[in-house]
Amino acid sequence: MVSILIPALNAGQWIRQSIDSALAQTYPRVEVLVVDDGSTDDTLDILRSYGTRIRVFAGPHAGGNPARNRLLELASGEWLQYLDADDYLLPHKISSQMQHVKDHPDLDMVYSPVILREEETGSEKVLAMDENSDLSLHYIRWHVLNTNGFLWRRSSLLTVGGWKNDQPACQEHELLLRLIEAGWQRFSLVNRPGAVYRTNHTKSLSRKNPLGTLQIQMDLLDRLQEYLTRKQLLTPRHCKAFYSKRLQAARAVWKTDPVWAEKLAFHARSTGTWWVSSSPALPFLFQLATRFVGFGTSERLAALKRSIATKRSIPIPDSSNAGNS
Repeated sequence: MVSILIPALNAGQWIRQSIDSALAQTYPRVEVLVVDDGSTDDTLDILRSYGTRIRVFAGPHAGGNPARNRLLELASGEWLQYLDADDYLLPHKISSQMQHVKDHPDLDMVYSPVILREEETGSEKVLAMDENSDLSLHYIRWHVLNTNGFLWRRSSLLTVGGWKNDQPACQEHELLLRLIEAGWQRFSLVNRPGAVYRTNHTKSLSRKNPLGTLQIQMDLLDRLQEYLTRKQLLTPRHCKAFYSKRLQAARAVWKTDPVWAEKLAFHARSTGTWWVSSSPALPFLFQLATRFVGFGTSERLAALKRSIATKRSIPIPDSSNAGNS
């Protein structure tokens, strides 16, 4: 049995597609549970229209993670698929991952890439995963891991206490890190996209408070690095990934918080200085400049270069026609 668990809050625009995708799974043994977290739109009416095909539990608004923990308590399945109410699954998602579980019955979690859908444009792209990278590398690279892409063994989540109720952002990363820190290492990649994650339409904390979300992300990465170091699992590939992620973060916050940016850049170099070829945010000339003049000076030079390029792109009026205007 696989329990598909959907926390919902004012998701009337999307919830029908989400539930339909859960009911359309080719895997034969699924149950669909939804906790309505105090919706004030038509979400609950839509949920009740499905009758006995799904189980619906309604209550006052408590937050996303309390709703996920309520679903964890209610689930009957040995395996759990969490699905955000504004996203949806592809029909093969559960069956692909459960076939992998059948072949590797000792696993605690299976994860897969997701498809990122830009709702404003309708464009889609796969958040691809490198099969030669371990889970820690995927974690450091961050964006490729998404709630909808996981399939969790229920007993493993219960062992670490489920979702952290007061975690304001990066909830799935925080939960996964606690599993790693608790010694669970039986994770495996099924490298086939199975879920669609919508973006550009929500008012999530990460959009309302991007600096706060980035701080949480950096703190979680620090914890992962400490764990890998303590367990003597830290590799040069991990160090390079940490360097790249922190230096990208430093560049992202430079304009709004240069002091923190300098600290992030200094912390990035704590794992060594690496050449990064896979990040558009870290062009070669910028990386070269940081080695000779430091991060802050490199950012100021980059800003000067952009300013000059902008001025050159402004059309200059033709003075020969000035007398005719």
